[in-house]
Amino acid sequence: MVKPEAPARLPRLLQGIAGLALALMLAACQPADNGDARMPPNKGVASSLHLNALMDAAFGSRQQVVDTQQVRWRANLMLPPQQAARLPSSMLPASEPLAPLASMPEAGGAAPALLQRTAVVALPREVVRLNETQAVLVFESVPADQEGRPQREPTSKAALGTVFYTRVAESAGNSKPRTPGEEQWQVTSFQPYVDAIGYDGSAGDSQVYKLAPERYLLTFESESCWKGTCGSWLNGYLLQPDGLALALQSRLAGNNRTAYPDCDARLAPQRSGPRQPRRRVVIPAQAGVASAAASAAVQGHSCFDVRGEVHPISREAASADVSIRFKGLVSNARGDRQPVQETQLFRLNDGLYEQVDGGPNPVPEF
Repeated sequence: MVKPEAPARLPRLLQGIAGLALALMLAACQPADNGDARMPPNKGVASSLHLNALMDAAFGSRQQVVDTQQVRWRANLMLPPQQAARLPSSMLPASEPLAPLASMPEAGGAAPALLQRTAVVALPREVVRLNETQAVLVFESVPADQEGRPQREPTSKAALGTVFYTRVAESAGNSKPRTPGEEQWQVTSFQPYVDAIGYDGSAGDSQVYKLAPERYLLTFESESCWKGTCGSWLNGYLLQPDGLALALQSRLAGNNRTAYPDCDARLAPQRSGPRQPRRRVVIPAQAGVASAAASAAVQGHSCFDVRGEVHPISREAASADVSIRFKGLVSNARGDRQPVQETQLFRLNDGLYEQVDGGPNPVPEF
């Protein structure tokens, strides 16, 4: 009996190779894994703590875009879908307890599904040297158009991110030759998203306050105006060796001087000296009715101009408190001017600043 011949091995091997190639091609077409959310675009070394040098180390010098106003860096970052900011005409952010921020994955872990790769332009905001061997750069990023320019709308927020650096010891084998006094800073960790705040694609004016050794408060003051009403909001973040986290939010300022024709006059300081005598004018009956209706409409609103200033207050052997001192004027009716002078005191408790003294926020919600 003749045994059947064994199938040829070569065709099967070719089929296996073809199947593997097809699988690799299909895998290449799948969306990239989000596990690299914490990987910086470039893991370089900065020759100083200058903002541009640090940004080049984290994003790559070839990604610089230079124009007449600023230097920015192009990048593709894993960010949540952008949400529009609320304008003052809707309402100032309510003074509610802070909601926890969406946590980023651990290094090498899978990122939340809500993150998506986004083409952005990034700008450096602040650099803080935490100690002798650690420094952190805080940057903001906004989506970019096809030409690499930031997409800025009145309701566009800016995403805040951080890059941490470690000083390279001069004895390190991989350190480059240095000039006398030069330091080198290696990118060690990267967090593309901490929070999204601000208007017009900017987080607003920033300020850094030292609270304690290796602990800082980084504040952003975001401003926006809409239909004659302007608002300012304070966002404060604890900056420490373990990261950046939201710790304080407050309405900081608001005014509607140009929202109504009479507000600027109602809030203006009282004139000194004699006033010009008014001429007597005879108004027809119908005109008087219309004038009375218009006057009632004008007097049916409040006018206000209140602003707060942030001041850290040192405490012995503890993190500094934060004081917000408000001043301004409120007019609830024509001829009524009420001065505003209020101080709120906040104290750090379990990572959040809680109010421990003072009254409610005097900036009107509108």
